[in-house]
Amino acid sequence: MLEKVEIYILLFFTYSFAGWFMESFGGIFKEKKLINRGFLIGPYCPVYGVGVIAITILLSKYTNDLPVLFILCILICGVLEYSTSYIMEKQFHARWWDYRNKKFNINGRICLETLLPFGIVGTLIIYYANPFFENIYMNIPANLLNIITAVLSILFIIDIIVSFTIISSFKGEIFASKDNTEEISNKVKDKTEEIGNKVKDKTEEALEKAEEEFKLFGKELKLRRIQFEEKAKYTRSRISNAIIESPKDLAERINRKRELINSAIKNKADALKEKREDITKIVKENFKKKSILKKRLMEAFPKLEIKIRKE
Repeated sequence: MLEKVEIYILLFFTYSFAGWFMESFGGIFKEKKLINRGFLIGPYCPVYGVGVIAITILLSKYTNDLPVLFILCILICGVLEYSTSYIMEKQFHARWWDYRNKKFNINGRICLETLLPFGIVGTLIIYYANPFFENIYMNIPANLLNIITAVLSILFIIDIIVSFTIISSFKGEIFASKDNTEEISNKVKDKTEEIGNKVKDKTEEALEKAEEEFKLFGKELKLRRIQFEEKAKYTRSRISNAIIESPKDLAERINRKRELINSAIKNKADALKEKREDITKIVKENFKKKSILKKRLMEAFPKLEIKIRKE
């Protein structure tokens, strides 16, 4: 199912491009110059692609009846061309084709002169062109087919959005009283160039800013590299010194540290001993003072000693 849809997408773009090529290069014989007859910026006329997909899906069962197929191709293409002209005129107040100067036309939107070729070409497409292109597209690897259809579809959607925005911006400046294709093409071209110049300026500005930031980043990176190299140099120096140091020197350095630690411990112990002796001395003096006071109280109050003993 997915492969069939992708085949239809490729057929749509194939005939859209063929229609644009026929319209644009066919106008050289009339206008003596190339005019983009398409509604979109890209080289395709979607109305041709839609028309072919419509007759391919709707008329495949009539391949055994040539007259009916021919008439139905005329009918489908005529309805599609008329409705497309009507919708685009109402939406943008402009016309991409006008057949009012031709015989057997309906409101200048369709005419017998173009419908008959549509019937002939549509019949040839059903019998010959479609089988030819389908055979080519079905031989494309599935992964590659997915990529091609996805890319074309995304570009087409972007083109629709941009073209719709551009043409809508000046639809009040165009009148639907005649074929406005050349006028619209020139306006779209000018607007596209204007947008392109703005995008170019913004891009150059962004690139300049990015270049400045890149230079600042480069300077910061260089500074950090210098700092890292200095730290690495210091670390290597310490490691080298540790490796170069002999076992004898290492033992002497350890002994010195041990002596320093023992000396500190001894000093601390001496200080504690001295403090303990001071505290002992103070306690003895206080005890001696209490004994003298007690002796004097006993001598002064002999009965107090008896009372205390009884209690």
